[in-house]
Amino acid sequence: MLGYVKTNTPELRVREHQYYRGLYCGLCHRMGKCTGNCSRMTLSYDFVFLAAVRLALRKETVTFKKQRCLLHPLRARMTAQKCETLDYCADASALLVYHKLLDDLHDEKGVKKLRARLLRPFLHGAYRRAKKRHPALNKIMSEHLARLSEMEQHSADHFGADRYAEVFGDLLAAVVSYGFEGAEQRIAQTIGRSVGRWIYLADAADDFEEDRKKGRFNPYLRLFGNTPTPRDWETAELSMTAHLCDAERGFLLLDDTPDPEQKEIIANILFSSLPKTGKELTVQKNACGCKSKKATTDQSTER
Repeated sequence: MLGYVKTNTPELRVREHQYYRGLYCGLCHRMGKCTGNCSRMTLSYDFVFLAAVRLALRKETVTFKKQRCLLHPLRARMTAQKCETLDYCADASALLVYHKLLDDLHDEKGVKKLRARLLRPFLHGAYRRAKKRHPALNKIMSEHLARLSEMEQHSADHFGADRYAEVFGDLLAAVVSYGFEGAEQRIAQTIGRSVGRWIYLADAADDFEEDRKKGRFNPYLRLFGNTPTPRDWETAELSMTAHLCDAERGFLLLDDTPDPEQKEIIANILFSSLPKTGKELTVQKNACGCKSKKATTDQSTER
């Protein structure tokens, strides 16, 4: 359920793109320090978005310096340096990825289940370290994902697609707002809840064909049946866009930040990238047989 929340890179200015890449590389380094090098294999752009939102809410300035790494041993890259926000995002990533592995072990079959079984020993140490620092956050994730799994298993009750999305939205609201109070907490919850709902629906649209063929649960199968019409996917896109409207209202409440690139990156994702991805995952993908956005985008190209 990860990998959708990234920038529309051609619409970023050079300094914004450099800042975004620096956050990505900085988060990768902090994951190595906080949760171990194995956890760096699970690095996702979703958590760079999380970092940008929390940095903006904290009005935290990021320092950068050029560093080399195993992936780029010859050319140093501008890398965000240690800060509380990146350390938190490293821990949140370790917790959520590990819970997703447990979910795959329980619900998936074949290659996905084998992959989860092989990865689990390598990521257990990262999970254990992150859980020790944030036991409350781990409990929140566990409870919400257990509730979501129970709802999916009792899909005969025919909840609407948005009902399932609400649970994941509540989970992401807790992750984004963790540790905040007052107005900052409410803004973080609004953005996190809206984007979380969007992620769940985007993932359901992306996996629709595979889930249909393999007989797995998918909320859109319950809603549209095996042969959705273009009108059905237009409805799905409108629902996803409506959730983004809530996130955009939260964005408008953000104050100016010491690093203006933070707000520009968040705006690019909310106003440009996610609507574009939503259209590709629904109307265009299913009307003309295009491959899924997740399958055709190589995240490593931005590194």
